[in-house]
Amino acid sequence: MSPESAAGAESDSDPSQGKGRAILVVDDDEHTRNLLRDLCETSGYAVSVAEDGVSALEAMQRQRPDLLLLDLMMPRKDGFAVLKTIRESPALADLPVIILTAMGDMDGKIRGMELGADDYVTKPFKLVELQTRIGSALMVRDYRKRLQTAEEELTGLRAVDPVTGAGTYSQLKASLDGELERSRRYGRPAAALLFGFDDYQGLRYQLGREKCDELIAQMANEVRSALRGADRLFRMDADEFVVLLPETDLRGAHDAAERLSLVIRNLKAEGRNGKISVRVRVGAAVFPHERVRSSEDLLREANRVYRALRDSGPEKLIFDL
Repeated sequence: MSPESAAGAESDSDPSQGKGRAILVVDDDEHTRNLLRDLCETSGYAVSVAEDGVSALEAMQRQRPDLLLLDLMMPRKDGFAVLKTIRESPALADLPVIILTAMGDMDGKIRGMELGADDYVTKPFKLVELQTRIGSALMVRDYRKRLQTAEEELTGLRAVDPVTGAGTYSQLKASLDGELERSRRYGRPAAALLFGFDDYQGLRYQLGREKCDELIAQMANEVRSALRGADRLFRMDADEFVVLLPETDLRGAHDAAERLSLVIRNLKAEGRNGKISVRVRVGAAVFPHERVRSSEDLLREANRVYRALRDSGPEKLIFDL
């Protein structure tokens, strides 16, 4: 399939724009391959060629290009089959692919779109159009990579409280849902502790923001050391935390609450008016329970017990069995 010769229009683009980028040209027509190679090299791209789909896939196994220019009609393995293979391959799925189509080949463009082509170039090729299509496809690929990196970083930030290293609110629901589903499936209990400071604002005033954060970070470390490896700590708010206790009944939750309360009571800090200690109250809820059918119910029940403790006076710090 020989295309017409390329138009001789000059490009205003910087010839160095493709520096460091590799393009694989796949076409069964030698004249077309050479033409595309010359046009791409004019823009500074490093170009390799393949004469059919089988050779193209073999070349990509050896070295992945930054972009693929892919003819659709070829022997042995056509462009549609190559594109389908690429999109099904985890290693190549995000590779930008520009298909090469004949003028008026709407069916080829539509099928290429269905299979995940990023764009198309119509024969006969024009230098400016080719540069634009390639530059756009690579730019979109770069934006997607940066967006993915940013999303992964954001997910990491959301997943961990920066002060304590505890899980965050956004993680808690998924963790509770997963644990309750496992409990239902295997007929095993699960529990949650909700604990908070008696006077967080007073603590922050006495210590100041930086020292208060240091004390809370120390508290989180002490709490984790008192828990089992499978237990997980989450920070719900500045002054409230949740502990998820897999495979734990009410008695086990009470034992965990006592350990938690003990290690926190042992924390000391120097405040504006001398040494201060930390007091927390601990509420709990378990599954299965008549009032607990979901992860939200588990948190509501633990919060109900916790609020009742706060209203009961200064002596009572841990829920009753």
